[in-house]
Parts: sequence; C-alpha cells; structure tokens
Amino acid sequence: MRSSLVSLISCILPPLKLNSTGCYSSGGLIACADSPSEGGKSIVKLNQKVVSPRNYFAFTPLLSSVTCGTVEARSIVEPVRNIIKRNGEINFWEAECLRIDQANRKVFCRSTIDENLAGNNEFSLQYDYLILAIGAQVNIFNTSGVLEHCHFLKEVEDAQKIRRTVIDCFEKAVLPGLTKEERKTHIHFVVVGGGPTGIEFAAELHDFVHEDLVNIYPSVKDSVNITVIQSGDHILNSFDERISSFAERKFRRNGIQVLTGHCVLSVSDRLINMKNKATRNDDSMPHGMVVWSTGVGTRPVVKDFMEQVGHVCFMFLLHILRPMYICCCCYCV
Repeated sequence: MRSSLVSLISCILPPLKLNSTGCYSSGGLIACADSPSEGGKSIVKLNQKVVSPRNYFAFTPLLSSVTCGTVEARSIVEPVRNIIKRNGEINFWEAECLRIDQANRKVFCRSTIDENLAGNNEFSLQYDYLILAIGAQVNIFNTSGVLEHCHFLKEVEDAQKIRRTVIDCFEKAVLPGLTKEERKTHIHFVVVGGGPTGIEFAAELHDFVHEDLVNIYPSVKDSVNITVIQSGDHILNSFDERISSFAERKFRRNGIQVLTGHCVLSVSDRLINMKNKATRNDDSMPHGMVVWSTGVGTRPVVKDFMEQVGHVCFMFLLHILRPMYICCCCYCV
C-alpha cells in the first residue's frame, strides 16, 4: 500500500524522527503514519511530495538582525535539499500553490523559476493526505500606498532589501546641495507596528546607526531619527505591562520616538499620513524609509481552501525529549 502525502510549505524544518512508525516534522506540522507494523517497520509507505516557493528553510526570528548585518543571511538559511536528501522517499519542487481542489484531491502549482525557461511552468499533484503549512502574509489593512512605498520583514529578501535601502538613505543624505530638512527626511526611518518584529527591528536599526553608520557618515550623525508608530496605547501590548513600559523607557533614553494611538491612513514616497486617535487630528510625517510590521493575514489560497471545506484544522505538536511525550492539539477556525 502506498499513499501520496503532499506538503505545501512556506518553510521546512529539519526532519525529526519520532518513532518507528516514521513521523517527520515539516513546516511546523506533523505527518504520522500511525499504522500496524511488522518487525518495527510500518506497512504503509508514503509517497511524500513537498512544494515550496523557496528552496531553503529560513530561521525568521533572526531576520531583524540580518537587516543590519548583525547576522548574515547565509547563517539563518538551510537548503531544503540538504534536509530531504537524508530520505530518498521525499520529492521536492520549488513552486507556489495556486489553488487546491479539495473535491478531486488535487493541488495546482506554478514554478517560481524564471518564466523564460522551456516547458510548462504549471503542474498539478494528486494527493491522499494534504498538509497545508504555507504560513501567513503581511496584513496591510487596505492602507493606500503601503505595497508601493513600504518595506516588509517576512522573507530573507526583505531583510536584504532593507539593509540596502538604509545605506542608500545615508548616501542620499550626504549629497551636496541639500537643505537641512531634506537631509533629515532622507535619514528618518519609520516603523509602523509596535509588536515584537517592529520593536526588535527598531532596536537593531538604532544600534546599527549609532555604532557603525555615524562613524562612516559623521556629517549627518545628528540628523538621524527613528520613529515607531503604534495604533494601540502601548508598544508590545501583547506582553506583560512591565515589559511594555521598560521598552518605552528604553526607547526614550535612546532617542527613538514612539507615537502611540496613531493610525496610518496612507503612505506616499515621501510622506506618511496618520490620524491621532485622541485628538482626531490628521498628521503627516516625512520619511526616508518605512518598514510595515502590523501583523499578518490569511493567504488567498488558504481562504479559498477554507471556503471549500468549511473549516480548517491546525495541528501543533509539542515534543519533549526526556521523557518523550507527544501532545497534539487541534482546533477549528
């Protein structure tokens, strides 16, 4: 007996063998062939197929460090094929999932490689069991200008792009013939979102600027500004109040401006427009770079799949090495 198992992932974790029946960790979910065995080996064979738009696993908690060079990008990635080559039964394709046909148990995919290559870029896969672990996308809340003028911090490429833009902003600021206000605008960095990602990036950027860049660009060291815009009353409001208060005090000491109670209305190439929730007044602020970090939303392919099945079940596994306990938890949305 051979069953087809298709995993759609946005990042893949190194396989973790849990028991003799063959359990492997992939994209944060667990696929387990829990079936009768003979001689300690499972009698069910899985034809495992993995589809991901990236051919590497990225350790996303360190992306903020990549933006400023504290950690190099190559240090937080691991090629997928280095992981799956330990098991010859796993097939991997670098492609994105376009649509899932739940009724016919079929996944429609498209290659993410250059479209000029020969052959058809689109293909479909049949499955018996489907693991859907493609993650979320940035939530822009339909805010005008965000996609065109803001940076995000979800992928390795995002972190590298931010790093290049920060340097470009300083290079622009030291050009001759600029007014003082124009120089300040070029090196005014705005972070929208006071959650863990936004706050960590703001702190990394502050250290990068004041420990490295001011030594390279001493003529503009007094013109650098970093601003965090948060719609809530406090930054890090999902944490204990003491942590939130400490972070706000630390930022004030470091000269990082924190604007709480402000909602961003739109973003242009030079201005960010927002509303003060307390006064109901509209404000605008010039910027050199904006990093948008306001949370995540559901990807379109997942929304479509949820409409087909009516609900979606997520499985989380907690693995404790000594002693080994497996705790599986399911909930429906």
